[in-house]
Amino acid sequence: MPHQAHLPKARRFESDQGGLRGALSWLVALILLLTATGAWSQDCAPRIEAVSVLRAAPDIRDPAALPRTGWEPASLPDRWTQRWSDFKGTAWYRIDWSLPCAAQAGNADSAAQLGVALDYLNMAGAVFVNQTLLWRDPSLVEPLSRSWNMPRFFALPSAALRPEGNALFIQVVGASRFDSGLGNLMIASVDAAASHAQNRSFFVRTLPGINLVISATLGAFFLALWLLRRQDSAYGWYALTSATWLLFFSNTVVTTPWPFSTTEGWSRLVTVSMTFFCNALCMFLWAFGGQRFPRLARTLWAVSGAVALLFLFMPPSWYANATRTVFFSCVLLFIAACLQFIVRASRTREIEHLLLAACLVGFLVAAVHDTLLVLGLIGAGSAYTPITSPLITIGMTLILASRFARSVKRAESFNVELEGQVRLARDDLARTLTREHRLELDNVRLSERLQVAHDLHDGLGGSLVRSIALVEQSGQAIEVKQYLSMFKSLRDDLRQVIDTSSSASTTVADTPLQWLAPIRYRFVQLFDELGIDSEWQVPPTWPSPLSTKQLLGLTRILEEALTNAIKHSRATRLHVSLSVQADGQTRLAVEDNGVGFDAAMVSESMLGIGLRSMEARASRIGAEFRITSSCEGSLIEARIDAAPGAGRGAPPDT
Repeated sequence: MPHQAHLPKARRFESDQGGLRGALSWLVALILLLTATGAWSQDCAPRIEAVSVLRAAPDIRDPAALPRTGWEPASLPDRWTQRWSDFKGTAWYRIDWSLPCAAQAGNADSAAQLGVALDYLNMAGAVFVNQTLLWRDPSLVEPLSRSWNMPRFFALPSAALRPEGNALFIQVVGASRFDSGLGNLMIASVDAAASHAQNRSFFVRTLPGINLVISATLGAFFLALWLLRRQDSAYGWYALTSATWLLFFSNTVVTTPWPFSTTEGWSRLVTVSMTFFCNALCMFLWAFGGQRFPRLARTLWAVSGAVALLFLFMPPSWYANATRTVFFSCVLLFIAACLQFIVRASRTREIEHLLLAACLVGFLVAAVHDTLLVLGLIGAGSAYTPITSPLITIGMTLILASRFARSVKRAESFNVELEGQVRLARDDLARTLTREHRLELDNVRLSERLQVAHDLHDGLGGSLVRSIALVEQSGQAIEVKQYLSMFKSLRDDLRQVIDTSSSASTTVADTPLQWLAPIRYRFVQLFDELGIDSEWQVPPTWPSPLSTKQLLGLTRILEEALTNAIKHSRATRLHVSLSVQADGQTRLAVEDNGVGFDAAMVSESMLGIGLRSMEARASRIGAEFRITSSCEGSLIEARIDAAPGAGRGAPPDT
């Protein structure tokens, strides 16, 4: 290709190179301009030339009255504990600063509007620019205003400024034992100073206020939960922890020592509340972790009570050392409690324990950092507690809420399970009751059969014995009429058994004679034929009212006793009596002069059916049954109390 063909491309390349060099030149020029502007702006910024401090009389309220000598060089932040070991009173700080650009112009009005941002002054004070008052605390005498954690912003009036040789005079009223002093100070444009003060206020005023509101709300909430669920003590201890934390941490936001008349009174309360906060935190962590240390807990509360009494009565000269001791002890206790729970969580591996342990790690970091900051072991900076405390508190609350929700869910699950168990138990009980009902019916039938058997034995059996004995004792052939009479007697006895077993109600005989007449009639004839003398002793009226059931039972007992006397006693004399005893009991007695028997042996043998029948009948009607027997005779007696409401026509007991 000829050389001319490359010329257009070469020119275009040179043109592109020239445009690039021009853009770079403009960029370099802009950077130099901005750098020069920043340097010029920095050269025109107010400069603090020197800081000095002076202990002064408390009655000096104007910088003009300050002496020119006695000033000591200082640097900000300045703490009295590092300067004066035991000082209480008023100190003045002088901050000399200059306006370079205004000095060059020869007129302070040519400078931009300036402002001052003050991080804090501890405890109360006032701020002057040159001789002009910018601000003064409401109270510079006890009870002192509390500005120790209050960032301040002041706009500097142009009329009060000088082209050169300006000074800020800051009066501070406090004491070394309260860590009084002056914080960092910034002199800049109004916007910059206001922005700095606002940012500082957010961290040291707004965040602590939010923390207090959150703690109060959550503490009240978990107090209510604890009142509803006393068995879960962790909620109660958390509520107490929140309450003591409110009292302790409110020190960061209050501006007066109310209700105390001195700053020292309020400070003592804050120190005591710190000890109770650490104790309550330990109790909460132990309860949440399912641990119990009763001796250690009693020791901690006893020490806290002793600290409270000490701070109530100790002299002011002890305050600094006592506060320092309590502070370090509480910090160590707080760290130990957190570490102990973290170890506990690492062993249990429960999710709630691990989450709370993570929150405690955040607390530990903030506590250690802020402790080093208070001791001055690290440079000036912001405390971590106001920043981390709201977040960690919310995290702990979520953990407790999760635990409560899990408890409620577990209770609901338990209720469902309990309903199922109750349903199964109810079905099982129904089956058991049905089975017992059938057994009861069987027992009733068996009891009725036994009762019929006893009635047959005592009634019809006795009649058969009498008839057999009558036939045996008869020396001649018995006529048909006599047999017919015996059969009719047996029929009457059988009818009586049937009637007494099936009748719903019968009536009581009007007199004992009417009651004994049928029995006496049946047995006396037989006694006469057997040669047995019988004596019947009965009162004309009932000694005490008896029910139908009682009277029927006595009838069967009497019939069986007379039958046994005929069959076994070989007696020649027999005595039947019905009487009333001194204690009001009715006594039925059958006594004979027979050969007697061994009552215990006969009762246990198969031959003792009659005796067991009499005992069973006596037990059913509530009577006392006794048998006394010897070779000279036997005595059978039954004692029974009067039946309530018994009388003529009373229905039988069932």
